[in-house]
Amino acid sequence: MAAAKLVELEITIPVQPQNPPELIEAFQSITVPGEALQPGHGSAKAWVSHLDMIKHIVASGLSTALILEDDVDWDINIKEQMSLISDSIRNLTLTPDTDQSPFGYEWDVLWLGHCGEIVDEDSRLYIEYRDDSTIDASLYSGWSKPLGIDKIQPQHRRIQSAAVPVCSFGFAVTAIGAQKVSLALGKGADEAFDVALQHQCRHGTLRCITINPEIMHHYEPPREEGYISPVREGDGHGHSTPDNRFEHLQGATANVVKSARCRALFNMSCLTVVA
Repeated sequence: MAAAKLVELEITIPVQPQNPPELIEAFQSITVPGEALQPGHGSAKAWVSHLDMIKHIVASGLSTALILEDDVDWDINIKEQMSLISDSIRNLTLTPDTDQSPFGYEWDVLWLGHCGEIVDEDSRLYIEYRDDSTIDASLYSGWSKPLGIDKIQPQHRRIQSAAVPVCSFGFAVTAIGAQKVSLALGKGADEAFDVALQHQCRHGTLRCITINPEIMHHYEPPREEGYISPVREGDGHGHSTPDNRFEHLQGATANVVKSARCRALFNMSCLTVVA
């Protein structure tokens, strides 16, 4: 974890169970009345792994925890970014001064890393705050670019009640939130973990907050070299070349101005812009 060492973050990698294929296949086949969607094999495998992490958090008695996917990347200014988020989330959730926790507890899921979220000014609570490490709206990549990212002031981020965030590169849960996620998403019966999480946020089962633009995204090796993510490969969308092919090739991280992973590995920023 060179990127974590660069910015002096301590990351715990719990021992994870090796789930047998039969368990994954059984999880894929779960259906509930009125729900027709089921995850592909790769998505189901990732989903069960997320549930394992949620159960670990519950069993450990943690008050809050941040779950990171293994290809996640962040800015070298991550600590300053999180300090600004701390102030803003406490203001958004009206956390009393008597509560000295960095982020309060009036939320279940805090979505720090995603691949898109809309700006909905009519029905969502939000706070905008200045963050000089924010990507310019014209350089932002992702499906939600035409859905309001330019409404946020330049060099600002918005902390908002979740609308339709997609991808779960990095998200935090409170102790109560972890219990709720385990119960709500333990039944499967949806397209993928992140989609199911979004649905529970929209339905109000979970109190969810997103950061827009996101402060975490996934690092991608060069696609022209044959890279396909393990989840997409598991879902039947082709076969990736071996990982050792990419170890010395510079990839890219969308929407992160100064990539910690690329700084640590290649002494570059690695920002990419995708139309």
